[in-house]
Amino acid sequence: MSKSRNIFQFGNKKHKMILIYGGAYQGKLDYALEHYNTNASVYQCSETETQIDFSKQIINSFHCLVLAQLRDHTEPCQFVNENMGFLKPKIIICNDISCGVVPVDSEMRLWRESVGRVLAILAKHADEVIRIFCGLGTKIK
Repeated sequence: MSKSRNIFQFGNKKHKMILIYGGAYQGKLDYALEHYNTNASVYQCSETETQIDFSKQIINSFHCLVLAQLRDHTEPCQFVNENMGFLKPKIIICNDISCGVVPVDSEMRLWRESVGRVLAILAKHADEVIRIFCGLGTKIK
């Protein structure tokens, strides 16, 4: 029996917004590819690009997009709210950077806070929220 949930098929209308988050190097992208039965194209966010290629089905490293936007003086929460229609049928993968020592650097503190706010908005609108720890997914919503 397949582990795939088959809810995220791009050949029909079963698109749902799925938020997958967890610590760095926990296997979030591998989990998404394995459990959502898709040969999806992946957009890899970077710390220098302030926009997303919405033609891709998976948006990986969303936390890097938040940092790029902060450095560009763009409000990440506003970006997410304004683009929610484009984000709805996607799998969004983001590192949870809220754990650990609070950064001394003001830019890193703002990044940490902004990622938390963005995750809260995304989780509110997501159809599913999965937390990954050691490669294992726990359904939160």
